Amino acid sequence: MNISQLGAGIGKAQNQTTPFSTASQTAQESTQALITQIGGKVPSTSLKGVTEAIDSLPPSQKDKAMELVKVLVQRNGLSNLPEKLQMMVTSFSDKETTLQNLAKVETYLEKANLPTPVQEKLIDVIRNMQLPQTLNTKTEALHFIKQILPLLGLNFEHDLSNFIRQGQPLSEAKLEQLKPLLLNYMNQATTPEEKASIGQLISKLTSFQLITREEGNLHHVFLPIPVNMENESKEWYVHISSKKKNEELDPEYCRVVLLLDLPLFSSVMVDVLVQKKVISISFQHSYPALESLVQKSAPLLKQKLADTGYTLSNVKTECKELKTTPGMPLDYLKAILAPPQEGVDIRI
Repeated sequence: MNISQLGAGIGKAQNQTTPFSTASQTAQESTQALITQIGGKVPSTSLKGVTEAIDSLPPSQKDKAMELVKVLVQRNGLSNLPEKLQMMVTSFSDKETTLQNLAKVETYLEKANLPTPVQEKLIDVIRNMQLPQTLNTKTEALHFIKQILPLLGLNFEHDLSNFIRQGQPLSEAKLEQLKPLLLNYMNQATTPEEKASIGQLISKLTSFQLITREEGNLHHVFLPIPVNMENESKEWYVHISSKKKNEELDPEYCRVVLLLDLPLFSSVMVDVLVQKKVISISFQHSYPALESLVQKSAPLLKQKLADTGYTLSNVKTECKELKTTPGMPLDYLKAILAPPQEGVDIRI
C-alpha cells in the first residue's frame, strides 16, 4: 500500500446501536435484524450458518461477531460468510499480538537444518519486523511505518492481480512480503503444530485485509502496525475512511481512528475527523492525567495545524475504565465499522 495515498474524506463519524439478542429474541432473529438494518439480503441457509457461527462463540466474543457481520455482508457478499466470521472474530480476539505470532513461526524456521531461499527471506522479514522501536520523533515514526507496512503483505492479492493482467509469468513474482512468504512456507511445513502457527498468522493478516473495503464512493483502509517498544510487543491499529479524489484519498475530507498501546498511557483511541480542513479530535483513554496534558498541548497543536492550512475546531478527552478482553477492543471495532450515513455525529 502506498503511504502517500493514506488520507481522505468522509462526512460524519458516529456510533450506532446494534440489535443484540434479548430474552425474547433468538440469535437468528437478532442476526436477521442486523442484516436487514444494513440492507443485506441473506438466504435462510446462509443466515442459519451465520447464526450457528455466532452461537458457537464465547459470550465475550459475540458482540464482536455482530459488529463484524456488517462488514462481511457489505464487503464480501455471502461467500463463506460463517467461515470468514469465525476467522475474523478469532483473529481480533487473539490475546497474542502479531509480533508474538511471528516469534512462534520464527522458532519453527530456526529448527530447519537446510532452510530454502524463501525460508531465509521469511526469517529476514520476521526479524526486521521485530526490531525494537523508540519512535521519539516524527521522523522516526514515519520511517518505521514506511518500513513495516510493505513487509506485512496486506496488498498482496491486489499486486498479484496486476501482475497477471500485465501478462508476466507468476514465476517472476517477487516473494518479499510476509503473507506470500507465509503461504509458500505453509506448503512446506511438515508438522500439524507448525502448520497451525503459520495458519494462525495468515488468518490474522487476511482478517486485517477484510476490513479494508469500498462502500460506494467511500474507501476504508485498515492498517495493523505491530511495534516492539521497550522490549514489549504491542499492536497498533489505524483506520482511515474517506471519499475518493482522483482514485486517491482526500486528506481534506477524512476520518482517521487510531488505537495506540502506549507504555505509559496504556490504550488510547484517537478519533480525528477532517471536514474542509477543519479538524475535530477525540481521545478515549484510561489514563486520568492525559486530559490535562491534552488541554495544555491543544494551543500548540492548533498553531501547528494552522501553519499547514488546517483549523483545529475541538478537542475532547474521555476517560474510560480499561476493559481486559483480549485482542482488539469492542469500542474500537464499533468505531471503525460504523456506517457513515447513520448514527450520531461525534464532532466535538
